Amino acid sequence: MNRIKTLLIISAFLLCINSSSKNPVISLDSLLRGPAMTEIVIKKVNNEEVKLFYIKPTENKPIKNRTAVVWIHGGGWTGGITETFFPHARYFASRGAVGFCIHYRLVKADGSVTVADCLADCKSAIRYIREHAEELGIDPDKIIVAGDSAGGHLASCLGTIDGFDYPTDNLKISAVPNAMVLYNPLSDFTTSPFINRIIGGAALDKKPTPESQIPSAEQLELARKLSPFYNVHKNQPPTLVLHGTDDTVILPEQSVRFTEAMINAGNNCKLILLPNTKHAFVCVKWKTPEVEVVAAIREADRFLVKMGFLKAKPTLVPSKNPAWIPIGATK
Repeated sequence: MNRIKTLLIISAFLLCINSSSKNPVISLDSLLRGPAMTEIVIKKVNNEEVKLFYIKPTENKPIKNRTAVVWIHGGGWTGGITETFFPHARYFASRGAVGFCIHYRLVKADGSVTVADCLADCKSAIRYIREHAEELGIDPDKIIVAGDSAGGHLASCLGTIDGFDYPTDNLKISAVPNAMVLYNPLSDFTTSPFINRIIGGAALDKKPTPESQIPSAEQLELARKLSPFYNVHKNQPPTLVLHGTDDTVILPEQSVRFTEAMINAGNNCKLILLPNTKHAFVCVKWKTPEVEVVAAIREADRFLVKMGFLKAKPTLVPSKNPAWIPIGATK
């Protein structure tokens, strides 16, 4: 832990926001309303479409060789919606990047879609972006993945885990991102109740029996293979990890262990532990106040500036009137 710096980013954000830059600021409420995202179907599996949604900067000059910021939604691998991160993609388009959101297949109890399939879909999406970099206006060596919760897990898998490729993917095109931003990600299935996503079947019932949640030896081995923590090695992408200290869905200890493993392997990995913060703090219209969501997005922005993927300072600010009342909050 002595190599992991804990930052109180909310208070720092509130102190410096008024002096962030001379660039025009943009509020989160405006990003909730549009503009529209462009949809691409990148493949169809058993009549189920895997899609990319993207938005380019609106500028009076050609959009080329830009950074791509690719968002992956959470929802426990079994739920969640792609639109969760449309505002985030729009924000990074306003910063000169091309913003993307991945619509991947979700895990089903009958085993027709698994966590491995979720990962395969995300790999297909990154390969599509890299293969079509010129027409999308991006630099194929500036692809950033960002994700929350299960999406954070899938994003980190892209930078750490080999294999789990879709059969028709062109494996000559890399699916490895150039940097990762991970919000409360799961990094180790073997120490989490979410191993039931690997077991599948009766383990995914609303009230599963204890016996149904015990993995077989084969399932436990698969859980390790799909856990970024067990796949850390040197020369993996620079990474920013953010996790709330009050997260009871995915314990912050997961991110502490993952970050320590990355640092010990010689990788550039920074962990920000957010005091008094619960799960999914980067999601709009959810349980976290807008000001904290804005702060979490700005941290990703600052990281990408430091890594040379963006320029200038963050321009995102809270709305004049809060864009939502957090779920469970007293009005």
